[in-house]
Amino acid sequence: MSAKISLVIPTRERLEYLPCALASAKLAADRAGIAVEIVVADNASTDGTDAWLARELDPRLKVIRSERRLSMRENFQFALENATGSHLIYIGDDDAVLPHGLALARQMIEAADVDIYKWRVENYHWPDPASGADGWVKIRPQHLDGRREMLDPAEVLARFCNASFRTYHDGGMIYHGMISRRLIDRVVARTGGPYFRGSSPDLYTSMQALVIGDRPIMKVNLPLTMGGTSPRSNGAAAQQHTKLAKAELSPEFVKFLRESAEDPYQCRLPARTSSLNLVTLDGLTEAARQCGRELDLDMAAWSARVAREIAGFVEPDRSDCVALARSFFGPDFDIPPAASPVAGAPPAPRAKDGMRRSNAPGRIRAVGGPPMQDALTAADFLDRLTRLETSTGRASGPVSGFARMLRMHGTAARLFESAPRPWASWQPAES
Repeated sequence: MSAKISLVIPTRERLEYLPCALASAKLAADRAGIAVEIVVADNASTDGTDAWLARELDPRLKVIRSERRLSMRENFQFALENATGSHLIYIGDDDAVLPHGLALARQMIEAADVDIYKWRVENYHWPDPASGADGWVKIRPQHLDGRREMLDPAEVLARFCNASFRTYHDGGMIYHGMISRRLIDRVVARTGGPYFRGSSPDLYTSMQALVIGDRPIMKVNLPLTMGGTSPRSNGAAAQQHTKLAKAELSPEFVKFLRESAEDPYQCRLPARTSSLNLVTLDGLTEAARQCGRELDLDMAAWSARVAREIAGFVEPDRSDCVALARSFFGPDFDIPPAASPVAGAPPAPRAKDGMRRSNAPGRIRAVGGPPMQDALTAADFLDRLTRLETSTGRASGPVSGFARMLRMHGTAARLFESAPRPWASWQPAES
C-alpha cells in the first residue's frame, strides 16, 4: 500500500478560523511530495461553514458533514471512518500546518516504518478583539535543534505509570502527531470498539497508543504543525475557569459538557473535570482496561502530582476535583486549604511592543505585527525561523546549539519586520 497522509480537521461553528487552517493544509499539501487528503468534518455548523466549504473546489479536499450535533469524540470518530490514508494527522480548526510540515512528515515515514510519529508543537495565540490583545507566539530555540530520535514506547509508558511525564503530549498523539492506520486497526481489533473514547479524545488516544504500541516512536525536534489558542477554544476556557473565581463557562463549552455526558464511549470521569492530570490518569487506566493490559501504577506519585495541580485551582473547581480524585486515591486524599480565596480578573491585554526578548537566548516571544496577524502567517514565520525546508543533515551539540539560538534570535527580528511570503495568505469567509 502506498503511503498517504490524511490530514483531518474537525470543525464546528468556527468559520472565522477554519479558512486559515484549511489554507495552511493546502499549502503544506502542495509541498508534501506524497499523496495527501484533507478531511474536514463539519459537526452540524450553523454559521455558514457548509456553504463556504461547498465553494472550496480542491480534489484533495474531502468534506463530510453531520446534520445532527455530535460530541467532540463522535466527530473525531466520524472523521476517522471517512479518512483513507495510511497515516493520520489531526489538527484543530484554529490551528495550522507549517508550509513544509507535511514534507517533513513524508521524510519521517520514509525514514522509519513505525506507528507513532511525534514532533515539537509550538502554540500560537490568536488576536482577541474583545480585549485588544495581539496575536503572539513564544518559541524556545533550544528545543528546535532538528534532531531525530527513536524512543522506546515501554520507557515512555513507564514515565506515565510513575507520574514522571512532562505533559500528556509525551504520549502517542494523533492530534498534532501522526499515527499509522496499522496501529488504529490493531486497537479496534483488540478493543472491539471505536478508536476514540472519552471527552478528551486526543488525550485518550495518546495514552491508548502507548498501551498497545510495540514499535519504536520516531520524534523530531521541529514543529510540523502549530497549535492555535483562540478566544473560542474550549481548552483555554476550561483552564481559565480553574484560575479565575468569577470566570463563567461559555455557552459553547456548556454544550460540549452536555454532549459528552450523553456519549456512551466515555471514561470514568465526567467532562467537567478540570485537572489535566486526573484526566490523563483516567485515560491511561481506561485505555489499559480496554486493551486488556495490566499496568504497574505508582499511585502515591500520581496522588502527589494531582494534589499539586489542584492546589492552584479556585472554587468550585478545587473542591470538585478533590472529590473526583478520591475515586482514584481513596477518601483520605486531600490538599492543604487555600491560604486565601483566589479571585481575579482576566490578564491585561499584551502590549503591542513587537519582539520581546528575555536576557537568556533560550526564549523568543513575538507579539503583534504582520507575522502574528493569524495562524497562517505565524506558521510561515515558524517555518522560516526553523528553516523547515532544509531540515535534514543538521549538526547537533552544545556549540551548534548555542549558535542556533543566536541565529534564531537574529532571524526572528528580521522576519518580524518583513512581510509574510506572498503565498502565505488566505481570504476570510464572508459572514
